[in-house]
Amino acid sequence: MKVANKKPNGYSLVEVIVAAGIFALVIAGGIGGVRMGLHIVDNSRHYTRISQILQSELESLRALSWDELQALPLKSEIAIDPKFSTAAYDAYTLQRSIVVESVSLRRIEVLVQYHTRSGQAAALKYITFFSEGGVNDYYYRVI
Repeated sequence: MKVANKKPNGYSLVEVIVAAGIFALVIAGGIGGVRMGLHIVDNSRHYTRISQILQSELESLRALSWDELQALPLKSEIAIDPKFSTAAYDAYTLQRSIVVESVSLRRIEVLVQYHTRSGQAAALKYITFFSEGGVNDYYYRVI
């Protein structure tokens, strides 16, 4: 008498469903990770561009004399430096506020606003103090 060696010819339906479910979870996690990574890269790109814009604006203010600085309007929306003329910089608006702290001291706040790809508003602000004798270093604040 021969004993038949039965080997399965394929996978059962339950095995296929379990494998497909595991595969779907792995793919969903991977897609979520890629999406989060792209979001982080996008934010980094915004902060780099904004830092360039703010740095440029503060350096142009630093070049002004005290009399020229006093003649500036206290609050204004200003044009972004023409050297940032690519379409990538069109999404940003630049505002400058000057607060008179004393006769010989001005606090200058430069704010850049933009919208993320998801439509969320974001802004970054640099603040510095100018005195009749020169400029102090500046710091930034994420708003």
